[in-house]
Amino acid sequence: MTVTLPAATTPALGEIVAGTMPTVFRIGMDGSVTRISGDAVRLSAAPVTPPTMRLTCGLLNLASLCLVRNIRITMAPQASGTIASLTMFHIGSVAGTTFSGGAPADASTMNFQLNPMGLGNVVVIQFGMDITVAAGQRGATVTRYTVNADFV
Repeated sequence: MTVTLPAATTPALGEIVAGTMPTVFRIGMDGSVTRISGDAVRLSAAPVTPPTMRLTCGLLNLASLCLVRNIRITMAPQASGTIASLTMFHIGSVAGTTFSGGAPADASTMNFQLNPMGLGNVVVIQFGMDITVAAGQRGATVTRYTVNADFV
């Protein structure tokens, strides 16, 4: 199984003007950016690359697993070494399969399962995230996260 993301450092908010308190920006499933708390300012009003994950399953030795095995997805923020950190994931829609046990609740680290995806199917998951910029920080923001997919 292959997991494809736009980039492990996407979406990037761009340049931020420092605030006096931690500021949380929410990135929607469509790439929209909204400040939900704090007073830092994002210099651009443009949307960012929408957070989207694609899962594909090869036609060789893993093909039979795609037909019958659930898939466990684990999403976790990573240290970015910049002024911002990813603090919350929000799972939106899934296409190509369904959630096993229902859609997951928002969380700082996500673990959830998908039903089998089927032979040759592509699964697309749209998600959003909250990015927190520390008080007094300014400059370019980059956040990092990892996504792992395993058969259960």
